[in-house]
Formats: sequence, C-alpha cells, structure tokens
Amino acid sequence: MKKIQLYFIFVLVVTLSWHCAFREKKITADDWFQKGVQYEKQDIYSKAISMYTNAIKLDRQYADAYFRRGKIYFAMRPSECIIAIRDFDKVVEIEPLNADAYYERGFLHAYMMNNEQAQADMETASSLGHKKAKEWLDPSLREKRTQYIHLGNYLPSRRDPVVLFDFNRSEIKLPYYNLLDEIGTVLKETLPDIKIVVAGYCDSIGAEKYNEGLSERRAEAVSNYLSKKYSIANDRIIIKAYGEGGAIAPNETEEGRAQNRRVEMLGIKGPEKG
Repeated sequence: MKKIQLYFIFVLVVTLSWHCAFREKKITADDWFQKGVQYEKQDIYSKAISMYTNAIKLDRQYADAYFRRGKIYFAMRPSECIIAIRDFDKVVEIEPLNADAYYERGFLHAYMMNNEQAQADMETASSLGHKKAKEWLDPSLREKRTQYIHLGNYLPSRRDPVVLFDFNRSEIKLPYYNLLDEIGTVLKETLPDIKIVVAGYCDSIGAEKYNEGLSERRAEAVSNYLSKKYSIANDRIIIKAYGEGGAIAPNETEEGRAQNRRVEMLGIKGPEKG
C-alpha cells in the first residue's frame, strides 16, 4: 500500500512540476515587447523587429509594438518606408488620438514627397498637442527642422540608393557605378545644399567588432568615390557604420545575408537628429 501511495505522490509531483514549467515557458505579448525594447537599446534592430512582430502576433491591437517597429523599419531602410507607414496606419486605427503616430506618419509622407498627406497628419498631430508637429507647421522654423530626402526620387533611373557588396568585401561592384554616378550628379547639380548619410551594414557572419569595421570600410568606399569623382565636400558626407545590427533580411539564408551586405544613402537637410 505504501508503494502505491509513494507512486501516486511521485506522479503528482512530476505532473505539478511539468505544469509549472509549462506555465513558466508561456511568453506573453508584453514579454516579447520588452525583449524588443532591450534589443533596440543595443542597436540590434533586426532582433527588435522580430520581438515586436511576435508581440503583435499574440496581440493584434498592441499599438506600442506597431509604433516601435515602424520607427525601426524607417531607421533601417528608408527606401522601404512604406512598410513603416503601414505600421503607423495601424497605430492610428487602434489609437485615433495618438499624436506621435500622426507625427511619425506625416514625417514619412514628407520624406516620400506626399506633401498633402504630410500636411494633414502634421495638422492632426498639432491639434492633439504635439510640439514637434507645431514646429514642423511653423514657416519661421522650417529651415531649422531636419528634412530627410529620398535620393531615389531625384535619380533618372529611380533606383533605390543602395549598394550591395560581396561577402567580406568592401570594393564597389561594377553594376553600382552608374547608380553612384547618378547620385554624385544629383548632389552636385540638383541638391547642392544637402548632406548625405552613407550607412554601412554587414551580415552576421564573423565577429561583431570585425563587422563594425567592415561596414565602415564599405561606407568609406562609397564616400570616397563620391568625394573624389564629384568633388562632394567631406563635411557634406556623414559616415555611419552599423555592422550587423541593421539587418533587413534573415541572416539564416544566403539570399538574406546578400541583402544585408550593403550601403544605404539618405539625403538630409537641417540639423541631424541624434
């Protein structure tokens, strides 16, 4: 009889332990969101996006996850900012009085040269008390605000201002010289007053410190080409190196890694944001 009692006690303990372990492993939308915030603080943007996406899968009404994911999308790849706009659309749908969402969406519409939509969003944000939106609408402050410029809108080819690189290389490949020639001409003739951010990125293969240096060498290769061939002054070129932190595609596949080995260029006018 004692053996039977001990057996049932053992089964009960195992069952309770398994149940507790199962409950402990269950992750909520808030858990995913907080993980995303931590990755974002470390500038590991691809991981942050994954965490925010997981939070959204568990809670389709998680406005903060859409908002933070949208901001990262634009920071990582301005040329695909329409993806970010969709996230801000969702925030506005969930929280119609979210002034920050209107402001960020208006900012992206201005970047895409959708001036009417930008004006409408900024007016809504301003009416909700958003200070930066009010400044954006103030003509006297217009010259003081930061303006991001999608260089692709000014290129004859309308190509995205993105240069891809071979694995572990920083040399510019032949197919991208025409693109850089278009950008150099625009910077010299059409937009002589703007600065350009040249941001280098890597895939995840290799040590983090090495990848940071490689991404910087890639950005410098593009910068040197523009400055030497088109006499773009050094103080007009802002070099940034993000290493593997700004992945836009999964690093688990060669196709994804190929997209992450890149330099992106972005026009900027006015004081740069930190």
